[in-house]
Amino acid sequence: MRNEKFQKKILSHFILPTTVFVILCLLLAACQPAPVPNRESAELTLLAEKTQAPSTTKTPRRSPTPSPTPVPTSELGIDPEELDGIELQFWHPFSGEEGKAFDALVKEFNTSNEWGITVKSISQGNYDDLFEQVGYAINHGNYPNLVLSYHYQAQAWEAIREILVDLEVYVSDPVWGYTAAELGDFYPVFWEHDMADRGRLGIPALRSAQLVYYNTSWAKELGFTTPPATPAQFKIQACAASKANGQDTDSQNDHTGGWIISTDYPSMLGWFNAFGAEVTRPDGKGYRFNTPEVVDTLTFLRNMYDEGCAWLSDSQYPEDEFATRQGLFAIGSLSDIPSQEDAFADIASKDEWTVLAFPSQQGKAGIPVYGPSFQILEGNPEEQLASWLVVKWLTSPENQARLAQASKMYPVRASSLEQLGTLTRTYPQWAKSVNFLDQASPEPPSESWRIVRWAVSDAATQLYRSYFTIDQVPSLVKLLDQTANDLHQDDP
Repeated sequence: MRNEKFQKKILSHFILPTTVFVILCLLLAACQPAPVPNRESAELTLLAEKTQAPSTTKTPRRSPTPSPTPVPTSELGIDPEELDGIELQFWHPFSGEEGKAFDALVKEFNTSNEWGITVKSISQGNYDDLFEQVGYAINHGNYPNLVLSYHYQAQAWEAIREILVDLEVYVSDPVWGYTAAELGDFYPVFWEHDMADRGRLGIPALRSAQLVYYNTSWAKELGFTTPPATPAQFKIQACAASKANGQDTDSQNDHTGGWIISTDYPSMLGWFNAFGAEVTRPDGKGYRFNTPEVVDTLTFLRNMYDEGCAWLSDSQYPEDEFATRQGLFAIGSLSDIPSQEDAFADIASKDEWTVLAFPSQQGKAGIPVYGPSFQILEGNPEEQLASWLVVKWLTSPENQARLAQASKMYPVRASSLEQLGTLTRTYPQWAKSVNFLDQASPEPPSESWRIVRWAVSDAATQLYRSYFTIDQVPSLVKLLDQTANDLHQDDP
């Protein structure tokens, strides 16, 4: 107890003075004057206060929710499952190597397509027989689903009844159609030809062209280092070749050597275009052969014949005459290039030859192009869509290349050319002709061209008859114009 009192006493003496000391220290510190900052410190402090951004509390922002990519929706209203088991008939004109290649493609489609579609490929032998058989089938109600034919043939079937499907709805469909890039891959001169009043009646399949064959080796021997660019230059070189054959020691080639005349209608279209003649009316309803340009064309050609610079061969396909220097120039088709090359090889000729566009008065040489397209005939919605898928598959770049390789015709899509290395290396003339497509002109688009084309060939044949004289050209042109428009009235 005593110790406890003593400890409390000692503690009270210690705590009280200590507490008083601490309070005094605090009071003294509070009474001290604030230190006066120097000028530099004050300026820096003021600058910091001015430049320091005010502290704010940022409200967190929500990340935007990405919008879903819209899924393309077909306007046809057909599910892919509805195509399973559909069987189609496809009539075509091909035979030989072309027929084998086409049938192989169809067989590949049958085994590889994801929809379960089956196509039966049936050759009708040629375009004329195909035309007759399809027309007969339409009249009797047992026609095929798909056909490969010329535009003027298809329009003739339309005249029986509107049986061709307008393909625009399939071309533009977001799911089943072509993309913008795919459409841009088609050559415009080919793509635009299948349009008609009722819409798009076909999709281009293949195209050929009429070309001028030119013996470059012989031309150089005659002193010509460049090919002719105008009709006048064409005539000068042809006359020089004809003169050379007339003056050599071989009497068998007299009256030959210039241009081997062609009277077929594709060649005549080439010459008409060269002289600036437009033989179809702007509205597409009829023809206009009775023009100064057509008169100039026929006058030029007959004048070459009269002066001995052009001659008529008895052969329909004068590959041998051209290979044996009976013509410096000949006219042939794109697909005939291999046959012409074979003719040179058969006689072991060392001559080099090439192809030209038709020389033009305006210096813009051009070529006429022509060829078949795919058509779809009326059926139920599922059959029509299945048929469209066959056409779309056959017009893919790789399949177009295969068809072109077999037929030696142009593919209708530019990207297919990249896959034709073998063809272009084997036939450099074929490769060169592709450069002329920018100046290509299609056939007249009317159904009547099916018959009018033969009137054009007949007029060309008359032009070179022995009883015909050059002063009769205007009368011949008037007769051709009247005949063509009469035929058009019968089969517009």
